[in-house]
Parts: sequence; C-alpha cells; structure tokens
Amino acid sequence: MTSLLTLIVAGRYVQPLLEVRNRRFQVKMRDREKFQANMLIVLTATTQLLGSSVATMPTGTTRSALREEHARWRTQLDEATTYLTDHSMQLLYAYIGSLSDLSVRYSHNARAVWISDRDEHRKLTALRDITEQCHTLFFDSPVFLRHRARAMTELERLLDELEEPAPAQ
Repeated sequence: MTSLLTLIVAGRYVQPLLEVRNRRFQVKMRDREKFQANMLIVLTATTQLLGSSVATMPTGTTRSALREEHARWRTQLDEATTYLTDHSMQLLYAYIGSLSDLSVRYSHNARAVWISDRDEHRKLTALRDITEQCHTLFFDSPVFLRHRARAMTELERLLDELEEPAPAQ
C-alpha cells in the first residue's frame, strides 16, 4: 500500500517538477553552448585576420582569393558579435552572480569594439584579447581554478579599459 501511494505521489507531483527542471537545464546548457560557439568564431576569425596579410601575397590570383577570405572572416565576426549582443540577456539565466554580468559585458563590448572606428589591427587585437580571457574563464576545466581566477581579473581589466571614454581630441 505504501509503495502504491509513493508511486502515485511521485507520478502526480514530483515527475512534472522534474520535467520542468530538466527543460530549464537544457535551455541553460544550449545557451552556454551557443555562447561558446560564437566566442570561438570570434577567436578564430580574429586570429585568421591578424595572421594573414593581403599585401604580402605576390600574385594577383592569390591576393584576390585572400581578399575574399578576409571578407568572409569579417562577415563571420560581424554575425558572431551580433548574435552575442542580441542574445546576451539569455546569459543572465545561464550563469550566476558575477559570471552572468561578465558574460553580458563581454558580449556588448565585443560588438562595440567590432563596430567602433578603431583601426582594424586594434579592433582585432582587442577582440582576441577579451575573447581569450573570456573563454578561459567560462570554459576551461574547473581543475585550472588559478587560470580561471587570473582570466577573470584580466577580463575585468580589459573590459574596463574598453569602456573608458575616449580622450577628447
């Protein structure tokens, strides 16, 4: 009789709560995966753009192909930073405490840097630097707690620098 009563209570009250909790967890994990995927796109595209130069290519065909690659990588950067900004509020629920604030700050600063009027090398360097620190903080193994703590401090410093108003000229 007791097992039958337990089965009824579990099926009627506990199981729906567990299903809701499972859906919330899946949404949270999906948001984290998309955050990481777009962050890796930013990191890859900035690395590619910083590492290749159109001016050093000797032939017209190679130079033309590299220009097309650069345009493609810039498009990827634009789309990834747009996605990060447009979906940054979802990160408030995917992370807790100061991590949620940092994820939103990173997202908005990444887009702000990309659309800023800085020269391209400074944009790419700033994007690469904040993205490396952010990726270390959010996605390195918990075993590397010291690295993650350093990355958090460095990310906050870099974001503070980017958020400072430009000096009057």
